[in-house]
Amino acid sequence: MAEYEREHDHGPEGEHGHDHGHQISFFVNNIKHKTKDHSLSAEAILRIAGFTSEDYTLVRETNPSEAIPPEGIVELHEGDRFLALRKTNTVSEISGMKDIESFFSEKLGLRVDYLKGNNGENLVVHDVAIPAGALAGKVCDIALQCTESVPFMPHPAFHTKPALVPPQQGVQEGKITPDWQYWSRQWPKPPLSAEEVWSWILTALTQATK
Repeated sequence: MAEYEREHDHGPEGEHGHDHGHQISFFVNNIKHKTKDHSLSAEAILRIAGFTSEDYTLVRETNPSEAIPPEGIVELHEGDRFLALRKTNTVSEISGMKDIESFFSEKLGLRVDYLKGNNGENLVVHDVAIPAGALAGKVCDIALQCTESVPFMPHPAFHTKPALVPPQQGVQEGKITPDWQYWSRQWPKPPLSAEEVWSWILTALTQATK
């Protein structure tokens, strides 16, 4: 699996932590974080990763269907991998597609470019590894249709290449070209942060069924 790492160091995170003198590395949505705590609540892990338990659920990549309660204490081990999956949508700011491009290229270290298709211009993120769920281990390109709406609102869908699942509700032949697959996923509330765009994509792909 490809790893899109940006390290974040964190000190003790509350009464449940135990400083054993060295830091533990763990991943949330494929982004690497470090802490000296050997146990943290799910809420604290989400907070370290920049999410809130009001709007996101923490799960292990190896068991994405089982939510960890916010108050649940997680014993951390080196290299533990988690996903923050969106429950509801919070309100935050993105100025435009360049912010999303920068997140994928700079924070996740993925190759991005632009592609003109039958639906107009698209931001393409290459070689994204799906971390969990029925599609775990598959690698695809993801395309987000460019929009200049004011206030900024990402298009309520994304594309994958290759097609990952048979046509089903909300998933159909691509609008860029037929070799892309179109995933329709509405945004309940605008606008969104780039982190939320990533979590939105992860949520859809992780919960997909073959």
